[in-house]
Amino acid sequence: MSLIQQRAPLSHEEEFKYAKLAMEWYGWGSPIGLGIQLVWLAAAAVFVRIAVYGF
Repeated sequence: MSLIQQRAPLSHEEEFKYAKLAMEWYGWGSPIGLGIQLVWLAAAAVFVRIAVYGF
């Protein structure tokens, strides 16, 4: 039997706790969100440089 089949279903409180943790991890304040923002800011800086100085 696999581990998934052996595990008991989660209670409502446990489901809420894990859903809340997942939302916090993937939000804009998470490492993933901050990485996306860093790439976006770098791209914006390149576009501003191109607009000001040209190629």
